Amino acid sequence: MKNMEINEIYTLFEEIRELIKVGSRNNTPIQPEIELPDLLAIDELLGKLDEAIEEIRKPVRTEHHHIFSFASSKVFYGVIGLCIMCLFFILTVFYQRKEIATYKDNDLKYRYIQMQGEITPAGVIALDSVFENRRDSVKMIRKQVQYHEKVIIEKAKRLEQARLKEQEAEQLKKEAESLKYSK
Repeated sequence: MKNMEINEIYTLFEEIRELIKVGSRNNTPIQPEIELPDLLAIDELLGKLDEAIEEIRKPVRTEHHHIFSFASSKVFYGVIGLCIMCLFFILTVFYQRKEIATYKDNDLKYRYIQMQGEITPAGVIALDSVFENRRDSVKMIRKQVQYHEKVIIEKAKRLEQARLKEQEAEQLKKEAESLKYSK
């Protein structure tokens, strides 16, 4: 009806006026020609719509199921690959621990030889046999070396302090002489 022209609206009013005049002469109620829609169907649809909205507003619980099955070849090969990698890493760590222990022993042998000052070839062979056969003797050698290194460090600190005191004494002598000559 928005796009209707004024003439059409005027014509509709004229028809309505004619119907009212005819109805008032006959004293019969005027029946409109327009059928009214069934409002009960709309009420049913509104009820269903309200129920659907309530269902949508209810929280939905989602359950996740993870299945780990060897039936899938990808999973099977993946597990086998991971096991092989773990085995490889375990063996690598084991051999590296052996190698690191050997390096530690060689370091201790070197420090022991430094502590002794000099060593003969027979002494080197005897030292190697101690490291291969008697591990408890190695602990004693380690303690000796650590004690010797500690003593050397303390001695070096004392020597450094003595050197600093000598420098300070020389500095004070120079200052005393300069004061003596300045007077």
